[in-house]
Amino acid sequence: MNGSLFINKTYSRSEWKGLLEAILFVNGKPFSIEVLQKIMEASKQEVQGLIEDINRDYNDRKNGFAIIPVAGGFQLVTNPHYREELTELFGKRNENRLPKSCLETLAIIAYKQPMTKEDVDKIRGVSSSRSINHLLGLKLINISGSADDLVKSPLYSTTERFLEFFRIKSMEDLPSLNSIEMNNFLSDFELDADEEEEAESETDKEESIFQ
Repeated sequence: MNGSLFINKTYSRSEWKGLLEAILFVNGKPFSIEVLQKIMEASKQEVQGLIEDINRDYNDRKNGFAIIPVAGGFQLVTNPHYREELTELFGKRNENRLPKSCLETLAIIAYKQPMTKEDVDKIRGVSSSRSINHLLGLKLINISGSADDLVKSPLYSTTERFLEFFRIKSMEDLPSLNSIEMNNFLSDFELDADEEEEAESETDKEESIFQ
């Protein structure tokens, strides 16, 4: 690394690690390795080495944070080791959770994309219009093309925001559809019955405004 970042200051390795940690903390969202290289004027190997060092420090101190690979980049998050304690203290954050119907729809699209609404409906056995519209609004899916049929039905695929939402590195890291881990994976993002009823009520109110 060179010492010309921002104001021609020379940084020690500890300061480089502190600076990288601060950058990830302030950003809040994943940074690609290329962006981090540009910001820090460093090579890919140097940035990855700093991240490994920081995580090693975190593990040694049983720290409350961790840097994880997300959506092709890196993100500073709370340490998964303390997930149960944080959930007991603060509950699950509603903004990171979805109604079961949306999770079902999203899982189908994620594993079989690109898909039309009609294909999703056949698998679920019910209409997925509301779920698809909600997922589009959250930018968890987008229209990635159209089916080769008479009506040119839109094809839906997951987005980079989907990877960020579930904090996974790439689509290859999704758990197997047939595994128990899949149910555990989705349960962390599912609203409970009361919260889902409240969410649906709010959606009905919003829809009635535009009718």
